[in-house]
Amino acid sequence: MKFDKKLIEPLARELLKPLPGEDAQYRMAPSYRPRLNHEEILKHQPKLGGVMLLLYDKSGELNIVFTLRKQYDGVHSGQMSFPGGKKDIGDNDMIETALRETKEEIGVGREKIKVMGKLSELYIPPSNFLVYPVVGFAEQIEGFNPQKEEVERIVEIPVSFFLDKANINLRTEIKLFNGTVVNVPAYVFGQYIIWGATAIILSEFTYILERLSE
Repeated sequence: MKFDKKLIEPLARELLKPLPGEDAQYRMAPSYRPRLNHEEILKHQPKLGGVMLLLYDKSGELNIVFTLRKQYDGVHSGQMSFPGGKKDIGDNDMIETALRETKEEIGVGREKIKVMGKLSELYIPPSNFLVYPVVGFAEQIEGFNPQKEEVERIVEIPVSFFLDKANINLRTEIKLFNGTVVNVPAYVFGQYIIWGATAIILSEFTYILERLSE
């Protein structure tokens, strides 16, 4: 089933309602991921970050843009992610962070993005980040301009892929940055494996879409 931009207005209204939170997120969480309440998370003094789940029209179908990270000496090396990053001192809020980072990482300016709402915050233990996912929509994107220092590749995936039950909660083996091999739930789109924080955020997003279709 194709999802087009007629979905945008009802989705924006749905994002104003109470979010499903952990129950939806943990459908795609690794079994070893700890469940921490907000007070326990704040004890770690996490860094704050904003990411953009950007929807856009491509040939009459809604897509989501991802970045494949460069290989580097860090916990998220080579992973699939949303455009985003650390909150700067000059950012007024996490929406501003997500918009700024989207421009920097993939070259889509804030003037092209309609902010629809936010998903539940997510703590990422390996990098000690508390991430705030923002949902945005771009009517038209002429092209992407990936940041060469951080982005290996831009990956575009139709929304419909994440709502196909055949693609949900597949499990695959991943080697962590410390060499440990773990079996985790993941979305597998061709050669691209989406797992960890990105998959957890997607899980809540697709839960909301599923609620729309009830």
